[in-house]
Formats: sequence, C-alpha cells, structure tokens
Amino acid sequence: MKDQEKNPTPGAVYPGYTLVKREESPIFHGTATTLTHDVSGATVLLIENQDENKAFGIGFGTFPCDDTGVFHILEHSVLSGSEKYPVSSPFMQLVKSSMASFLNAMTFPDKTVYPFATPNEADFRNLMDVYLNAVFCPLAMKERSVFDQEAWHREEDGHFSGVVYNEMQGALATPEAQLDAALNAALFPDNGYGFVSGGDPASIPGLSYEQYVKIYRRHYRPDNCCITLYGRMDMAEKLAFLDENYLSRMPKGAPRPRTPLQYPQAGTKKVVTYTTETPETVPVQCALGWYTGRFDEAEKQTAVNLLLDALLSTNQSPLKKYLLEQNLGADIDVGFDSSVQQPVLELLLKGTDKERAARFGAAVKEGVAKICAEGIPDEMLTASINSLEFQVTERPGSLPDGVLAAIEAVTGWLHTDDPMSDLRPEEIFAFLRGKLGTDWYTRLLGELFAPDPVEVILVPEKPRDEDAPSVRQEGKLQLDHPLTVADLSEPPHFAAAQVEDVAGLTLVTRPTTGSLYLNFYYDMGALTPEEMSDAALLPFLLEELDSSRHTAIELTTLRNTWLGESVVSTDHWAGRQEGQPCIAKFEARTSLLERNLDKAVELMSELLYETRLDGPQAAAAFEQVLEQFKLNFEQDFIQSGHNYAILRAGRCFSVNAALGERNGGVSLYRHICALLEAKDWAGLSARLEAVRDKILNRCALTVACHGSEAACRRLRELLPGSAFAAEGRAPAQPYSEPLPAPRNEAFVIQGGVNYDVLAWPGTGSAARKVLARFMSYEYLWQAIREKGGAYGTGMLSRADMELIYTYRDPHAGGSYKRFAEGPALLAEKEYTPAALNECIVGTVAQVDPPRKPRQQALEADRRYFCGVTDAMAAADRAAICGVTSEWLQQEFGCLAEKMAQGVRCAFGSKEAIDRAAGLFDTIENLG
Repeated sequence: MKDQEKNPTPGAVYPGYTLVKREESPIFHGTATTLTHDVSGATVLLIENQDENKAFGIGFGTFPCDDTGVFHILEHSVLSGSEKYPVSSPFMQLVKSSMASFLNAMTFPDKTVYPFATPNEADFRNLMDVYLNAVFCPLAMKERSVFDQEAWHREEDGHFSGVVYNEMQGALATPEAQLDAALNAALFPDNGYGFVSGGDPASIPGLSYEQYVKIYRRHYRPDNCCITLYGRMDMAEKLAFLDENYLSRMPKGAPRPRTPLQYPQAGTKKVVTYTTETPETVPVQCALGWYTGRFDEAEKQTAVNLLLDALLSTNQSPLKKYLLEQNLGADIDVGFDSSVQQPVLELLLKGTDKERAARFGAAVKEGVAKICAEGIPDEMLTASINSLEFQVTERPGSLPDGVLAAIEAVTGWLHTDDPMSDLRPEEIFAFLRGKLGTDWYTRLLGELFAPDPVEVILVPEKPRDEDAPSVRQEGKLQLDHPLTVADLSEPPHFAAAQVEDVAGLTLVTRPTTGSLYLNFYYDMGALTPEEMSDAALLPFLLEELDSSRHTAIELTTLRNTWLGESVVSTDHWAGRQEGQPCIAKFEARTSLLERNLDKAVELMSELLYETRLDGPQAAAAFEQVLEQFKLNFEQDFIQSGHNYAILRAGRCFSVNAALGERNGGVSLYRHICALLEAKDWAGLSARLEAVRDKILNRCALTVACHGSEAACRRLRELLPGSAFAAEGRAPAQPYSEPLPAPRNEAFVIQGGVNYDVLAWPGTGSAARKVLARFMSYEYLWQAIREKGGAYGTGMLSRADMELIYTYRDPHAGGSYKRFAEGPALLAEKEYTPAALNECIVGTVAQVDPPRKPRQQALEADRRYFCGVTDAMAAADRAAICGVTSEWLQQEFGCLAEKMAQGVRCAFGSKEAIDRAAGLFDTIENLG
C-alpha cells in the first residue's frame, strides 16, 4: 500500500517556530529551511525533496569531561524504555517490527545523534514519537537497573561487566585503537576531545548513577539539540506534533554546554604501552598528529582532505611512496576528521620498532619539503577534487541520504549554529578549483606540516602481575499506529534487462535514475581452489602496480579525474538455480558521468589488462601490500571476529560459504602468511599472471550497463574494439571445491572479548528469516545481551546455512549453553497475530530495503546471475507473510536437533577459550 502524503509548498509559515533561513539545496535536490522553536530554543532543519526514504534525526551536543563514556552509556540507556513506552527494550522491538531502512543511535567525540529512515509514513510517525519520548522522557533516569545493565556492574565472581563496558573492551582491544586514544589525549589535554567518548573500561566503573543522571539533565534539552526532518512528507504536520507533544513543554534553560579550543601542543612526545601476553608478535606503532585549524574554515579543511588523498591514499602516492621507501615500517595509515571543532590530521606508522618509529616525524618533514620544492601537479589535485566532489554528490554507501544529512546538520549546528554549514559543498569546490594553477596548495601543505607534530609511540609489553578485583513493565511496545502487513508496499521491481552478445561477451543493459554504472563480471567457476586464493589477491595488487602506459599513481590520478568510483574485487553468491550453485565473479565496477564513458572503457581495460605483474617493482609491491594486508587481518580479528567465525563455521556446509572463507577468512590470512614467509615473488608473479590470463581472456565475461539508451548504444560501439572483446571464452559455470569435515574450532586473539558462532546447514526457505528474527529478538537479545552482557547477538538464516553469533561477548562457553536453551522456550510460546505481524513487517524491511541507484544496480546484477525472477521474489514475500504460529512452534521444536549437529567457531581471549576448551576440537593462536 503506497503512502499518500502532502508535500506543502516551500515557503510555508510554521506556527511556534521562527524562520532563520530558507535556501535551495542542490546536493539534496530540494529546499532547506532552518527554524528555531520559540519556546524551547531547539534548532530544526527541514530538507524537503522527493526522496521517499524519509528520515529524522535529533542530536545533542555532548562533550565528555572524563573517560567514563557517560554519553555512550546514555545513548544506550535512553533507548531502554520511556514514560510513554515503558517496556524494557523498545528499540529492539522497533528493529524487529519496523519498515525502517536505518534505525540506530551513535556517540561521537562531541555529539550524540539518534537518526532513523523509513519509506513508510505510518512507520515514520511511530518512530519519531518513540525516539522523542526516549530522549526526553527516559525511565533510566528513575530506575537504576538500566544503568547497571548498560554501564557496569559486578558479576558474582567479582569481575566487572555491562553492555558498554564489554563493547569498549573490544573496541579498545587493538593496538591501533589504544594508540588513537593516546594520541587524542596528547593532542587535547585541556578539552573534551582528549577523552575516550565511548568510555575506557578502566574508567567506566568510576561513573556513579548520580553523576549519570546529572549529566543527562544538563545535556538532553531542546535548547542543546538540532532536529532534522528530511524527504517527502507533510512538514507542517510533523512540526506541529513536535511543538504540541514535546518542545512547547520544555522552555529554554541555561546556555548550551561548550568545550574550549585547545592551545596547540606541538612537539609533545609520549611513549605508551600495549599489554599482551605475546609482545614479540605485536609490532611497535607510531602516531603523529598536526592541527589543521577550525571546523568553520570549510575551504581549508576540504583542501586538507584533498591533499591527503592526492599524496597519501595509495602506496604509489608521492608522500606515502617516499615514506615507505625509507623502510620505517610496513604501512602508513592516514586519519582526518573534519567534523570536529579543531580537526587534526594523523599519520600512523604500523609494523615498526622503537628506533625507526623515532625517525618517523623527521621523515615526514623531509618528504613534505621535497614535494613542496617540486610542486604538486595540477592533474593530481584535479583528480582528487573530482573524486571527492563525486562522492559528495552521489553520497555512496549504505547510509540513507537523510541519515547522513541529519548527522551533518548536527555537526554544523554544533560548531557554527548553522545546521547547513556542512551541507553547501558547491561553493567550496568552486573555490578549490579556482586555486588550481597557483601555489596555494603547496603553501598550505608546507604550513600544515611546519609545526612539530604531537608524537605517540606504542610499545607492546607483557602485563604486570596484579591481583584480580575481588515503573517499568515487561511487555510489548504499544504504538499509536502499529504497522501491519497491509502497510507493506509491493516487492521492488527491477526493470527488464536487454541481453545480447557483443564481441564475445554478454552485454546486459538496464535504465537507471542515477549516474551511469558500468560493471564488468568475469566468471571464476573454472578456477581451482588454489587459483582462487591467488585471485583473491589480484584486486589489492592491481592498483599498486604500473601499467604499460602509466605509472600506478598516474593511472590512479586518471581514474579519479574521469570516474566517480572504480573498484576491482571478487564476489560470490548462492544461486537460486537447481542445486544452489556457487556463482563466483571477478568484478571491475565503476560509476561515472555518461560523457566519460569512452574514458571508462579505456582506463578500466588498462588497469585490468595492462598492469605489469612482473619485475622488481612488482616484487616490492607484493611484499608491501601483503604485509599491510596481514596487519589489517590481525586488527580485524580483534574488532570483528564474529565475521571470521561465521565464515569459518559455515565452510563445511556449502561451496559458497567455503569460498567466502577461502577468499576472506583465516584461510586467506594463512595464505598471505605463507607467501610472506616464502618470499617467492617470481613464483607468485607467474601464478598471478596465469590466473589473470585465465580470468580475463578465457572465462565468460558479462558487462552490465545501467544508464540511458544513448549510453548503452555508445557502449555497444566501444566494446568490439576494446581489450574486453575476445572470442572463444568458455561458458560460465558454477565454482566447486571439496568441503572440509565439520570441526569445532577456536582461535585465540588479542583483547578481552569473544565472538561465538554456532552454524548449521540452511534450508533455503525465505520463511525461516521470520524464525531467525523471533530467535534474535524474543530470546537472544534478552539471554545474551541483557543478561549475558554481550554487545550484540542474533540469528541469521541464509540460503546455504543458518547461524547464531555473539559480538564482543564476555563469555564463550556460557553463550553456547544459552544458544541451546532457546528453541525449547520458543517452541512453547503462543505467537499472537500482533506478534507475527510485527516480526513479518520487520523481516520484509530487512529483505527489501530502500536502495540507492548504485545499490539498485548491484542488486539487479546479482539477481540476474543468481536466476532470481520477479516470481521468485513474490513467492519469497508470500512465504514470509504466510508464517503462522503453528509453523513457528513446529520449526522451533525441530531447531534444537539441527543446532546440536552444528559447528562451533569462536574468536576470543586465551582465558575465555581455555575455560571453554571442551567445546572445541582444535585451538589455535592467531596474530
């Protein structure tokens, strides 16, 4: 059922609000209106356009005054029940039953934002009321139990626990996270930016409930907030609701909380330690920081972003190349956040030692001086300007445009009192283009790096021996207008594809409303498992090597100049054809303006076909990239171990899961470690060349073009004379490899949290996504998160496997025990029509979310390869909507038996894994 909303004429006067400014917003294809609420002083931004994926956001200025993470704890707490919605987990009930395309909250170093997006009008009204009641009327201010659950408490054995406490145990577990926190403390010793806004586990237990309540009352006020309403909706109706139900009841209070500007700490040097049982396996790291001015210097801060992109974005970029040539470490990362009051650029040297780390600052100054003396080529700057402008205009990624607008509006309001100050990029890019051909960028580069940096060196060491430290209702959320299955729109329709053979390849064309999207898909079904492991490395190596016509940096500059985004990767899916074949593709995807189509074909073919994979330059790049890849894996194991545990546990159930693990899991990590140990770069070069030749010249190629008819017509003319044309390609085929025997595995990683996964074979039934949603929100959330203290948990039902996972969990064995107890409890429940309805609605929202044009194009391509027809999508929707209480009870009754045959995989601390050792067949150290 499609929503019907009014879209009032821009220029309307809204009672209870004072107009500050109304302006056109080219970036959002609409009108932006800034208002102030007369009674409360709240700032409200309206962005009116034709986007059906409506969004809301409310954000508060929240500058921390210590490391207790109080604003992070408050973010969790206010979503745990309110005066109008006095249930224990309204937020999770909304996640379960809403049509929302985004539903979350987030704590930044200086603000806390509560945004959501949904394409459904009734859903929008429900969500807005729940969010507003949560932030302004939380029960957590009256009941301490929420604080104990979300912040910290002592377990029976004397250990501390709590959802935020355990989350931050994981978030700060990596050396990089601890180094970043130490650098911020050194850069900002006198204001809120020097504290860990998420909370340091060492400090969280120092927060009292009384302090927590006092800080909430000081900051969660309308005169310290910015509210955004975005999309196609009746703005007058929403503003009246805000005024009558909330804002007019809360008059202005004291002045907004602020934090002072930091006096620069240039030249400060610190050495901090990272405690680990195996310091010999953790390299030294060094971070340097330079202040870049103030947030309100928009042109300057954008120029800093451009300079970092031009000079440090790849291994071949001038400054990064110079620094890597000094052999100071394995990799250099760049950090820059222009959304804070005083932006800082950070350079992180990874994989080094104390002696080389001490030389990093001087090497940076030398490299910058060399570049300033030679000058920065205009073509390099132009490429970075084009690339950044395209990102700002197209706004890639999965976050809805309205959610991004809400976050950026709070940022602008916080630092300048103007929520649109960060949403007018057109003027900034015009200014920056005007500086091309002058020495402005070179002078800015010299000024940025002229002061001595703030320097922090992180050194691993063994831990020291220390003694261990000895009104709310349980019910359903009662919404004013709960969504029903009748509110669901039809499944998304994908335009029919035109399929034709052109020059030995298959051309698939579709119209699109966005930019032009040109995607090249090479079939990888004929590759052996060993070839797959090497093919997984190709995308990361191609961008670091010279071609026969250009150096790597020249080719990157050309791609950034002419293309919006260009990506080389591998991907795979479980097909819907008979037998659920594994569809594996080597992909080269780009988005662009249609006028640049000729350049796209030329540049993408050069990158794929002409990049040189042999010679000394290639050997050096191999070692460098693989060392960087290895370091990133080891960090990801700590930050996102559940993803790797899912891949590992599922590999014995389907080829698709096995390929995912081979190309992105522990197996790929081991492959990289073996390559670095052998250092047979000539042998690797020969293998890569052979696998590239096989993929690009002998495997089936499908070119998908999402654009206008004129663009598709031009592509038909270009392909026959391009490198993509080749006769005699083999037909596409499913990928296959032998599956390993089921085995329960545990991997010991650094850090103090765990990631637990139990996986078993899937059935391919769409209806089981509803079952997984009930398991997630009717059982796991309470048992694992609220009682067990894990930050996250859930059940997933995929075509080839099903699984339960925990995320940043203080337990290992205990969580597996709780997994096993769930099916019997859920099999005994009666599922009312209302409960079924809300879970079905939430499942549909998860399966068919609103998609941006780029995402729509990728999903259309996936469905084409996997054989998903509109009839299949309709059948899936019918199966989801047809779930009954009897069916759920029956399926939950059988679930325990399936889970008992499942495979366990855990990534966690040595202590937790040792306690649960009996659950695993093998235990291995990683990193």
